[in-house]
Amino acid sequence: MGRRSHSKKSAGRDQAPKSRGFDRGHGSHHRQRGGRDAPRTMGSGRGRTDDATRTKDFSRLGDEALYDINRTEKRAEVEKRVETTGDAQKFGARLLSGTIGAGVVVEVRKGNFLTRMLTAPDQELAADGSVIPPRWKNNEIMRTIVRGMLQQFDLGLSSLVAPGDNVEVVVPPQSGEQDLFQAGLHGILTKVLARRNEFRRVHPSGRAIQTLAANIDRVVVVSSAGEPEFRPGFVDRVLACAASSGLAAALVLNKADLGLKPDDAELLRVYESLGVPVIRVSARDPESTAEEFTRLKAMLAGGRSVLTGHSGVGKSSLMRVLDPNLDLEIVKTGEISTQTGKGKHTTTHARLFQLTFAPGVDCEVIDTPGVREFTPADSDRRNLWGWFPEIAKLQGQCAFPDCTHIVEKGCAVLAAVAAGKIHPRRHRSYVRIFETLPS
Repeated sequence: MGRRSHSKKSAGRDQAPKSRGFDRGHGSHHRQRGGRDAPRTMGSGRGRTDDATRTKDFSRLGDEALYDINRTEKRAEVEKRVETTGDAQKFGARLLSGTIGAGVVVEVRKGNFLTRMLTAPDQELAADGSVIPPRWKNNEIMRTIVRGMLQQFDLGLSSLVAPGDNVEVVVPPQSGEQDLFQAGLHGILTKVLARRNEFRRVHPSGRAIQTLAANIDRVVVVSSAGEPEFRPGFVDRVLACAASSGLAAALVLNKADLGLKPDDAELLRVYESLGVPVIRVSARDPESTAEEFTRLKAMLAGGRSVLTGHSGVGKSSLMRVLDPNLDLEIVKTGEISTQTGKGKHTTTHARLFQLTFAPGVDCEVIDTPGVREFTPADSDRRNLWGWFPEIAKLQGQCAFPDCTHIVEKGCAVLAAVAAGKIHPRRHRSYVRIFETLPS
């Protein structure tokens, strides 16, 4: 029997007995059976892209309809009703009277995002036969907004789009003093095309999945030999996340002129033996590492890469070395905090840049804000071993089929660590990631 409460409101009612090994309280029923501190499961939302149905078209729905929609089926019913009744004006089809254009998202901000228009509008003629100048130019950056209930996806921890997303926008006509867009040229989101892939992490709050970039070719982890010091744990987390997303990855070690500790240099050789390209450069003295910068340009050329790393490792400085003509008002570099020894945040939003190395040789780079935490979003404890190549090749050789490769007797992975075949720092990273992932 549970103990009796003496509260006046609940007099005469018995409280449920306390479960053995678990605390009562808000959210306790979500905790895993591994213990009170085990992480909670989290819906990853991966189904949005796996079934190739992430394409969204909002051009035919007005605000009134959006407020009533809770499921995809309702949206389809509203669209069908618009087509059959002809009541298009009521449901927002009037937006199609503007100019439609295609673009790619370059930066996501609070309440809006920036889109680089990929094509200029077709030539138009006025009533008198004169040519109307195009409303925007090719590669022009346009501020884009969302409307109605879609605004909830552009605030807080998650966003409807990410840098690298291909979108379709409509630019309403500008006329009259009461025109909402008379202050400047704006676009309204009408369609988000399906993503080829995405690079994302668990938000540090643990309450959402944060997509850092979309439709990319490779992930480049930028670290430093010092100021701040080399942190292999972060590198291992990003490499595991890239592998789980099916993305190629590389490691760029900046500030190579500061020298590297012997233990760190040994670990770099381990990465190279695992097939991870390691490029050692110095943004402070580019001439001393000119050959390595040539390797880096060859790797980045012709594709879209995302740069990620701790604050202060020099991501923005590397970009300025790669393309000296890059807009310095956009790319700002920072210093190292004298109190914490960590880099100061200078890039506040992930942004897609176009870099030109030589005439006809260019690339796209998504520079992300400096991060201090990185938990892979597309993995769990059961398949984490698959993203560590040296552990994956030993899978199935342990005494127990459900071996976690942490404490079990007869574990082939632990035996390889003891024999020096797996670097202990790599295994330590595996254990730490394992402890932060859901079951």
